Amino acid sequence: MSQRTYDLERLCAGACMNGYRRKVRSYEHAYAVYRAAHTEWQADAAAWHAPLVWPDEPAEPEEPRLPYRIEGDPVFCPDCVYACKSKLSKLDGAACVYLREADGFRGQSDQAKVSSKGSEPPSLSPAVEDIDELDGWLRDWKAAYLGAETMARQGMLADSVTLGTAWLVVRAERILAHPDLAPAFGEEVNRWHGRLVRYDPSDVVVEPLRGARCAECNGLTLERKVGEDKVTCRRRTCERVLKWSEYQELVDEAKKVRKAS
Repeated sequence: MSQRTYDLERLCAGACMNGYRRKVRSYEHAYAVYRAAHTEWQADAAAWHAPLVWPDEPAEPEEPRLPYRIEGDPVFCPDCVYACKSKLSKLDGAACVYLREADGFRGQSDQAKVSSKGSEPPSLSPAVEDIDELDGWLRDWKAAYLGAETMARQGMLADSVTLGTAWLVVRAERILAHPDLAPAFGEEVNRWHGRLVRYDPSDVVVEPLRGARCAECNGLTLERKVGEDKVTCRRRTCERVLKWSEYQELVDEAKKVRKAS
């Protein structure tokens, strides 16, 4: 009975090795359960006597089938550094879209001037509160990198987020190579990106629509951005715009025509 050990300390700390770590930890847990069961089996076997049934020996867990091992350089692999830096760079654009659209405060929230954390009562807008938190996070990491105290915000909230994001993006590779800063920084960047990804203007998915032809140019050129209630024709000489309900009516009419024919 021998458990194989795996070195997880030198693995890339990024998402690329999450599956590797998960399989190893599942194996370690299964082996701990097996050891306890084997100890109990040994006690039962030592106490066995006729006419008792001989106890079944527990099966030893199989070694996990692991993906190719990628080690950190020194903390993250180059691919995870690039992915983290890319996510960080998208926070600014996503925050601006969130400020403009999330609460319906168009023309207000993106112009709101909010002071640094804790100096004023909370804003009435949840979007401003969230982006205020993001701005504080950006300034906290700037301070951590410089080894200084967090500086107060200067200027408008949206401007501060833009400057803070740009400042960290330039230094992201150095932060992600720092053993004391990299793990927490990478984890928090992923968390913020997860919170704001739905507002990322660079991550829009366009869905082609094949259920009906464009009523203007008769082409199968209709498409919709996922999450929007607007259908457009991608042909430059047409570019007709429909509501989703109007497109559904075209689809129903097309189905009737196909059935009739």
